[in-house]
Order: sequence, then structure tokens, then C-alpha cells
Amino acid sequence: MTALQETRLFEDLIEVLQTFPQGVSEHTLLKTLNERGTVTLEPDTFSDQVKLFRTHFLLYNALYQLRDDLWRKARGHLEITAVHIQLQVYNPSSPALREHDPMRDYYLDLTHLEKTTAADIDAALKSFWKRLHEETVFTGGGLKAKALQVLGLKEGVSAKEIKLAYRRLAMQHHPDRGGDPAQLHSINEAMETLKPLIRNAR
Repeated sequence: MTALQETRLFEDLIEVLQTFPQGVSEHTLLKTLNERGTVTLEPDTFSDQVKLFRTHFLLYNALYQLRDDLWRKARGHLEITAVHIQLQVYNPSSPALREHDPMRDYYLDLTHLEKTTAADIDAALKSFWKRLHEETVFTGGGLKAKALQVLGLKEGVSAKEIKLAYRRLAMQHHPDRGGDPAQLHSINEAMETLKPLIRNAR
């Protein structure tokens, strides 16, 4: 993010998240905010690891600030994970209001943004994809299992089969062909989850 309109950030975040009641990926959220002019993404933001990390950090810094603000005003709850962001109704009995969240501490401390090097980013990315792989392989209800289900596939399929299924379903559900935009969104979200595993299979 090279530009951030602070005065409207929280309002824009809420408005965008309300359009994705089932939640949204970070990638989709950033692209939507960019289209609205809330943030400005450079052409190479998603291909440059350092720029992507800075963009990711600033977005999550804002999301955790927003979550705190929503809690203070009893306006809602923001579920924030590495791959899913969802605006939920406020629930005063939610354990999330009481639990210590180390991720919140990390993203609200801007010194982490200032001190993180390109080598740190590379190591963190490798660690993240390793954890993602373990979570999806060793838990039946993990992200990978859900993504495969959206594409109509089962565990054990090859990277080639995943890509073929994605292309077929994306064409079938594309709005230009009379398809359902919501279904296409789910298909794209599933592919975003599976992409790192496809890369690792090469």
C-alpha cells in the first residue's frame, strides 16, 4: 500500500466486508480496496515479496485496529486469520474477547514492519506454507480439504487435475457465460488456497 486514506479506512473496510458475508481472502480484500481507491497497489505488489509483506502488514494492522474499535463500540466482531477475514455480529460472551491474541500484538507493533528484512520475509513465507500444508494434510476439515471440495475433487489428486478442474469450473460459472458470480468467487478462493501446494508439486 503506497497510499492509505486513514479517515475512511474503517468505514470502507466494513462496507467491503459486508459484501462478503461468508468472509474473504486477503488478496480479494486488497484488490477490492484498491478498486475503491482506499489503498493504492503498485503493479508489482503481488510479485515483489518485500512490497507484498509491507502491504500485508499494514492491512492487518488496520484490521486489528478495526477489530478493537468494533469491540469497544459493541458493533461487531472481526475474525482474522491468515487466509480468511470475516465480519461477524457482536457477541459479548465470545471467548475471542477475552483470549490473548499474539497475532494482534505482532501486527499492532509497527517496529516489526520496520525491522523485518527480505531474508526474514522469505523464511516466514516458507514457514507459513509448511504450516498450511500440515494443517490441510493432517486435519480432515482443513483448508485444503474445503478447497478441493469446492472444485469437486478428493485428496490425492495431482496438480494437473486441480488446474483442469479449476479451468473447467471457472469457464462454466463465468458471468459472461450466464454463470453465478458468487460461485465463481468460491472457485477462485479455492484455487488461491491450493496454489502454493501446486507450486510445491513442481
